[in-house]
Amino acid sequence: MRPKDLVMDLFGDYIRYMDNEIRLTQLTHLLSLFDVEPATTRVTLSRMRKEGWVSTERHGRETSYRASPKMLEVLDEGRERIFNVTALPWSGQWTMVLYQIPESRRQQRESLKRMLTWEGFGQLNPTTWISPHDVREKMRTALADEPEANIHVLTMTTGNWTRDRQLAEQCWDLESLTDKYRQFIAEWEPHQDLTPDSMPPEKALVHRVKLVWSYRHFPFIDPGLPAALSPKDWPADHARRIFLRAHQALAPGANSYMSTVLASQSRTAQEEIPEEATTGA
Repeated sequence: MRPKDLVMDLFGDYIRYMDNEIRLTQLTHLLSLFDVEPATTRVTLSRMRKEGWVSTERHGRETSYRASPKMLEVLDEGRERIFNVTALPWSGQWTMVLYQIPESRRQQRESLKRMLTWEGFGQLNPTTWISPHDVREKMRTALADEPEANIHVLTMTTGNWTRDRQLAEQCWDLESLTDKYRQFIAEWEPHQDLTPDSMPPEKALVHRVKLVWSYRHFPFIDPGLPAALSPKDWPADHARRIFLRAHQALAPGANSYMSTVLASQSRTAQEEIPEEATTGA
């Protein structure tokens, strides 16, 4: 877990809903729960400020941090993907993106590949990507800004369910994804039935942050295949149920601990952080 990821997750699940402000000493304490050194926390926050992820405000000799609009936009998109999943019957149609971008514009081509992967497309061949979802208009809008690129957004059908499933297996590494889901299930299934008295609030916060970190990559590597295209005994739904139950079970303790930290008086700068250490934040 990179320190930047920890900061993003803490803002995403907690700080943004609790006045969206946290002092450096408080955030340093929270990251120390994950074995992040104070110096690393300061460097991480300094970089995040320069990159536009957070804004700062001085309070005497202390600094407080707030999530910027840029961070909130990313957090909203991530939360939408993780928590708001709607399974729809499949129409049998694929959205297809075909492009021709010359070698001389390799950077543009790589950028397009990253965007298609982010949107859940799988690569059929070097110039063709497919998605089982009807995202034609979204892709046409997104790709309209690609200068001088020969890009086409189409729909296609194979007319054959067996061929459709073969396409899914060809475009996504479903076997590897199955293994990742099963590892997640094995690790987190015991946490789904915890009660608020099962562990101290501090530990509940640590486990809940690690839970989100463990699950959050799935919505970005799982294409969300309809049931008709999913392999037999596909574990995605089971993993999602475990995630949601464990996330809810750990919430009382985690929220309680965060509230306590954010409500506490910050230690003095002399006790916690030398004055010169905050000048770059």
